[in-house]
Amino acid sequence: MPGQSAHEDEPGEGDEGGNGLRARKKLRTRRELRRAATRLYAERGAAHVTVQDICAEVGISPRTFFNYFESKDDAVFGLDHRLRERVVAGLLARPAAEAPLPALREAILAAVPAVVASDTEFARRRALLHTEPELLDRPLRNNRRMEEAVTAALAHRTGAAPGDLYPHLVAATGLAAMRAALRGWEPRGGAEGLTAALEQAFALLAAGLPVPSAGPARVPAP
Repeated sequence: MPGQSAHEDEPGEGDEGGNGLRARKKLRTRRELRRAATRLYAERGAAHVTVQDICAEVGISPRTFFNYFESKDDAVFGLDHRLRERVVAGLLARPAAEAPLPALREAILAAVPAVVASDTEFARRRALLHTEPELLDRPLRNNRRMEEAVTAALAHRTGAAPGDLYPHLVAATGLAAMRAALRGWEPRGGAEGLTAALEQAFALLAAGLPVPSAGPARVPAP
């Protein structure tokens, strides 16, 4: 499948670029393609952007493009597989005695701010989903794949069968908190702002989601 090998061996968006000149060059090209694709989508609309248009902005051939991405939509919304890999790896690395939801919380806190806050086009892509709701299919598929991967990791940690309710419920709950925090986060707040939003979301979960008395939700004191 086009782009598959590139997805497997390239460093993530939040990485420092891996080791060596080749890895740094590949990461730079990938970022340039993502930025060009996202900007063109925002300026022209997705239906009026081709792979050739994106390549012309960066100065590469369509053949090279498919070493990085499977499609033009993947160039715009394809960051989530990096996030999925980091969250799952972080979850599996947590201490075995740690309860599943706190372990997922820590894995998300370690992965999400580093990856998302380094993504300079996050706000533009989020705006695209409001102006062109037909693009929602790709992020929804990303969400489903991430939930499946986290569920499998939780089943492995707990010894549950793949079809058991418990790992599905923990994965769905933790990832819903993550998505709620991302919706309310302003990119200008940077990684610290996103970390605070995630911590607030999980603190509210831990407190049983109390109804705020007035104004914005407050994180309960520990």
